[in-house]
Amino acid sequence: MKKIITHINPDLDAICSVWLIKKFLPASPNRGEPGWQEAEVGFVEATSSGEEMAGVDDNPNILYVDVGRGKLDHHQTNEYLSASKLVWDFIRNERKSENVAPLDEKAVERLVEVVTQIDNARDLNWKEVKKDRYSFYLHILIEGLRELSLDDLSVVKEGSLMLETILINLKNKIRAEEEMKQAIKFQTPWGKAVALKTGNKHFLYFGETQGYVLVMVKDPESGGVRIYARPDSKVDLSKAYDKVKKLDPQSDWFLHSSKRLLLNNASVIKMKPTKLSLAEIIEIIKERKIK
Repeated sequence: MKKIITHINPDLDAICSVWLIKKFLPASPNRGEPGWQEAEVGFVEATSSGEEMAGVDDNPNILYVDVGRGKLDHHQTNEYLSASKLVWDFIRNERKSENVAPLDEKAVERLVEVVTQIDNARDLNWKEVKKDRYSFYLHILIEGLRELSLDDLSVVKEGSLMLETILINLKNKIRAEEEMKQAIKFQTPWGKAVALKTGNKHFLYFGETQGYVLVMVKDPESGGVRIYARPDSKVDLSKAYDKVKKLDPQSDWFLHSSKRLLLNNASVIKMKPTKLSLAEIIEIIKERKIK
């Protein structure tokens, strides 16, 4: 039976290390042995003496992470490291004869870098820390989990689920970065806009972060359209809303009270998708005077 051991009261770095091993370190089928997905997770108190824990790296079926002063712990060095970074390097070395999906690799690299920043206290923007949004950050949420009287294993399981969702979001962000190269850029009365046929909702957020005042996506499967305008813009989609309703009265459209959000596709209600093409809607948005 394989076993992963980390420290009691696990933090983000410890939880991430366990999650990485369980997700990305299955044994090769050629070795005829089970992988690490079902590995038992144990917890020990960290050593304060600075010495390596006895037998820390002796058993190949037991991995000590973020504890023990062994190969997957970083507390014995002043280098800019984290257990997660050491674990990820270890996994890639172990899997060098097998393929990790390129998208997974890119996303994990980014995830591990953020965990490393946090574990080295380099993530803090002191102008932001005082704001309530800081209480929503993952490592702060894990601190809350530890105060819910959950046992350490439950904290690891809940934290691992959160990391799984972050990985999904990072992969979608990377997809959006690639999709941007194929997107249609156009000018509106309020500034530059971008549009794309994609089912990746993250493209909407990514486009806004790239400085576009308006981002539009049309789902290639459903045909539904979402149009987002930046909240700091002067975009007013009222006339566009009137025009699409007139040109395609059988479709469902919702105009948000801010006039910066126009939806023909939503996750909370089923909407009849428009028959208008992406190009037709772009022309409607581009018009300075929509008749």
